[in-house]
Amino acid sequence: MSKFLDELLAAHRVLLLQGPVGPFFADLADWLISKDVECFKVNFNAGDWRYYAARPNIWHYRAKADQFDQWLTDKIKENQIDAIICFGDCRFYHKQAKLVSQSLNKKFYVFEEGYIRPDYITFEKNGVNNYSSFSQDFLSQSVVDKPKNKLTNSDNQYSLMVWSGFQYYLFWTLFFWLYPFYLHHRGYGPVMECYYWLISAIRKIKNSLIEPPSFESLIVKQDHNYFVFTLQVHNDSQVRIHSHYQDIRDCITEVIDSFAVNAHPEHHLVFKHHPMDRGYRHYGRFIQRLAKKHGIEDRVHYFCDVHLPTLLKHSLGLVTINSTTGIQALYHHIPVKTLGQSLYDLPRLTAQMDLDQFWQAPPKPDEDYFHLFRESLIQATQLNGAYYGKHFWMK
Repeated sequence: MSKFLDELLAAHRVLLLQGPVGPFFADLADWLISKDVECFKVNFNAGDWRYYAARPNIWHYRAKADQFDQWLTDKIKENQIDAIICFGDCRFYHKQAKLVSQSLNKKFYVFEEGYIRPDYITFEKNGVNNYSSFSQDFLSQSVVDKPKNKLTNSDNQYSLMVWSGFQYYLFWTLFFWLYPFYLHHRGYGPVMECYYWLISAIRKIKNSLIEPPSFESLIVKQDHNYFVFTLQVHNDSQVRIHSHYQDIRDCITEVIDSFAVNAHPEHHLVFKHHPMDRGYRHYGRFIQRLAKKHGIEDRVHYFCDVHLPTLLKHSLGLVTINSTTGIQALYHHIPVKTLGQSLYDLPRLTAQMDLDQFWQAPPKPDEDYFHLFRESLIQATQLNGAYYGKHFWMK
């Protein structure tokens, strides 16, 4: 269980910023209050308000974005806030909050999707992903006793996530005028967000009908004869901030160009689209056009809603920018090459060679070292639970 939880409980007054879509931050506040921690909350739009209303200490931020840091500084001083909590550390308002917390010497905690999935969520101090201090702490340990972590099924509910998202964007759409200057981290307005969610639902149904036969054929005919490239959300802060890529298509082009020239001619390449990006982007035609240019269109495949562990276990290796699918691949003892910065890109775990060489001789991870890394990561940064399921650590 994340080592930072006890430290959070030592705070007297905590400020919550934006959480994951849904009731999680309201549940978190109830738990903190039960532990005698006073909670304050900033609502940035009506979707936030939908899930955090009729409670004490709610602040509604309705001013322009460039005024937020000063407004937040004043609020923290006036109310003697000890710590700030947010979900994701790369959203505009959260980046400003981190700078404010540093200037005022206040603690800054971040929730994020689990590094280990399913059944875990991430909770760290000062930053997550490549802003995390975990890798440095892990490498500096001279002797480490392998920790033991017990896992309970979090009963994560996809239907609750969808229903929460629908309500969130509906309230944001209907009452957008209450927060006229709000900047959403995805860069879209509420109407467009609703549209993309609708497209996502349609594509999910379509994929459930057409992908299974092709996927089964791939597993049978190309067992351990293909590499996987897991795509990330097109505007993911992991990509924009922790890599040199500004567009996923640039990375797709680089990977196909390298594969076409350097991979063994009998090997295949499978692109796995991110399900949370399903409604926003579709790269099928783009990928096939690039593959055709190199004469490898029969060796390049594109899926979205297939079972990732199965795809990984039958592969030769995984290429990713910095997705946590890299940790999943390492769990299955699959070679991994990262193209961006990530906390698991360490010697003995991931390929330290360049991409062109990776296709030729993908190195296996050190299995014992990975399990030590994984268990240490869970102990230091993970909480057993789900944002749309059970929270076993809230006791």
